[in-house]
Amino acid sequence: MSRLDKLKSFTVSVFLSVIMLLTLITMARGNTAINTNRLNNSDRISVFLDMPFRTDEDFIRQEIPAVQYVRDKAMADVHVIMTRHGSGTGTNYSASFIGYGEFESINYELIYWDESTNSRDQTRRGYTNMIKIGLAPFIAKAGMADELSLHYRQSEVAVEVRDPWNNWIFELSGSGNFSKEETRDSYRFNYGVSADKITADWKIRLRSDFRYDERNYYNDEVITSVSTRDRIDGYVLKSLTNHWSAGIFGGYRTSTFSNTNKSYEASPAVEYSVFPYSEATRRSITFAWRMGGGYYDYIDTTIFNKTEEYLFGQSLEASANFQQTWGSLRVGLEGFHHLHDFRSNRLEFSAWLNLRLLQGLSLSLRGGYDLINDLVAIPKEDLSLEEILLEQRRRATDYEISGSIGLTYTFGSRISGVFNPRF
Repeated sequence: MSRLDKLKSFTVSVFLSVIMLLTLITMARGNTAINTNRLNNSDRISVFLDMPFRTDEDFIRQEIPAVQYVRDKAMADVHVIMTRHGSGTGTNYSASFIGYGEFESINYELIYWDESTNSRDQTRRGYTNMIKIGLAPFIAKAGMADELSLHYRQSEVAVEVRDPWNNWIFELSGSGNFSKEETRDSYRFNYGVSADKITADWKIRLRSDFRYDERNYYNDEVITSVSTRDRIDGYVLKSLTNHWSAGIFGGYRTSTFSNTNKSYEASPAVEYSVFPYSEATRRSITFAWRMGGGYYDYIDTTIFNKTEEYLFGQSLEASANFQQTWGSLRVGLEGFHHLHDFRSNRLEFSAWLNLRLLQGLSLSLRGGYDLINDLVAIPKEDLSLEEILLEQRRRATDYEISGSIGLTYTFGSRISGVFNPRF
């Protein structure tokens, strides 16, 4: 097909797409009737749900039919922002209820504690009930108090609960997968153990992960790629005030990709939070400093003629995290250098932004930029073509850049999320 024919085909496709879009818009605008098995729209408050990933919004809409749900916060009487933060024994779900217009004076936050032993259904019923309670004042203020009923479940007399595990939570995990074709096959196995203890004053976490990855390619000869990575990480953190905390990080690693036979690391650290930690569900700006070192035993001789060595370094990290009515923002900046040579350093920057520009229009930006000058474990000998193509070993590099951009525009009916489970 010639270039002119391709241009004609592209033009026809665009023309037909535009005609189809205009037809759908006309049909949508012409069919303005809304399901009449509910109250008139003017009687209901409009709610915009701003939920974290994997929240069951269909269940929320089904269980709370007394309001109408809209697709953009600019259309809402109430903006519900929910965040979640995990801990060793469960998850904190925090919901902020922000009123607009006649409800502007109503603005508060509720918290639901979800124990790690709860089922998925118990979890969604828990945070849905929290949202139901949070919407009650708005519904009452809208003149719908006669539609509400309050049921109070009286708790049993509080008794002191003895915890034989002393707040410790343990988890065992393992998985394996394989695939096979006539010209190739692959096998991957991993397993791990974790332990957590989280209280108001202490946060202790231990993680272990062991992986084996094998890939075989069959042609005139068999090309085999085997990589292993084992690691054990942990930290102990102590809350000092509502702005300060301190602790120590440690770890053990072995990795064929990173040319590491074994390594041991330990780093004391201190962190300062600009905002009180109690506000971390909606906004946080923190600065953290670490200094430590470790022992490193290499598989092959490095570009610095080392087979083993002790290394010491320090890092400074700044991070910001905001989840507000205008969108979400996460930014991180970390600098690191070895103490024996300041030229052996690294600077890492990452950012993620989801911004609501206009009604129905949102912009998503994600980017990262790393300056890398601390790869002391790079093997001295040149890598083979197989090792390069199969990514069996880490190669020297001075930088790494990544990024993405997305634009979303939603329009049409202001009503959002009628629950329909068919198909």
